Amino acid sequence: MGILTDDMKRVVRQQRMGFIATVHPDGSPNLSPKGTISVWDDDHLVFADIASPTTISNLSVNPAFEVNVLDTFIRKGYRFKGTTSFITSGELFDLIK
Repeated sequence: MGILTDDMKRVVRQQRMGFIATVHPDGSPNLSPKGTISVWDDDHLVFADIASPTTISNLSVNPAFEVNVLDTFIRKGYRFKGTTSFITSGELFDLIK
């Protein structure tokens, strides 16, 4: 069993909209909505870089982030903290693109 519980996965899969918090190089916060948040496996979430230049730039300098996903109907959500890995080429990239 991984880090993500069944309920965490349910909320992420049903909502798909999350807000990712990153930090600019000057230390100021950045909060950005992401409509492609998804469960990758029992330990990882993913989102697609569709139009996220500031988020990606911030994560390239400082890979720490937090994602918040909320089920508005039951007023319950989750905070996910971690570090970023980029998948930009290779076999895994070809599989998911």
